This record gives sequence, C-alpha cells and structure tokens, in this order.
Amino acid sequence: MPVRHVFIVDDDPIAVMIMKRLIAKSDFHPSPMPFENGLTVLNHLKGIYTPADQYVIFLDINMPVMNGWEFLDAITDFADTGNTIVFLVTSSTDEADRVRSEQYSLVARYLSKPVSVAALEELKGSVQ
Repeated sequence: MPVRHVFIVDDDPIAVMIMKRLIAKSDFHPSPMPFENGLTVLNHLKGIYTPADQYVIFLDINMPVMNGWEFLDAITDFADTGNTIVFLVTSSTDEADRVRSEQYSLVARYLSKPVSVAALEELKGSVQ
C-alpha cells in the first residue's frame, strides 16, 4: 500500500520547514502536510481516515494545545497499526520519553532531532 498521507506535527515552524525539505529530499513523500499541534491533526484525521489508505505521522512530543502523548492516546481510538505509523521526532533527551513511546503500538520509531536524510531513507524502506 503506497504512503498516501504524510503529516508533520510540530509547533516549531523551523523544525517543520526542515522536516518538509528532508522528507522531499529523501523521496519519502512529495508534499507532507504540516500541523502545529496534536489537536489540529487529530481533527483532520477524523475527517479523512479510512482503513484503505496509509498514514505516516512525524510527531513531536512537546507542543501546546495537545501534545504528542495526548494525540497518541486519542488516535488509538480509531487508528490501526496496519495502516498508521507514527515516528516520534523530538528534541527530548529524557529516557522516560523513549520508554513511554514503547507503550504505543502505533509508534514505530523514536527519533532525536535533527533527523538526517539517511534516517528518513531507512524509514521509507520500512513503510513501503
């Protein structure tokens, strides 16, 4: 199943710009959609989600309105590991965050910022 929807969820516009460029440069996806917090992407997903499509979400942890953990708790109600993959992309160096990420079946990888093109190319291979 080809990756149809790629979302970047981060409140830092510079981080979003960098991720968009890296995702395009690695040929992961031509036009990832940015969202500034978990609530905006959650509302978007509720309107478009279908089991027939594949979703890849690059998710920051620390954001206002709805943080990454709150988003993961909410999306678990309707998303499925068969078509939804979340990559946590964070500047957090707290080992407790890495351990907590392992509690979510949708989280495929915990990545520290900055992410490299090589890391994205590796991730691309794991979702296609």
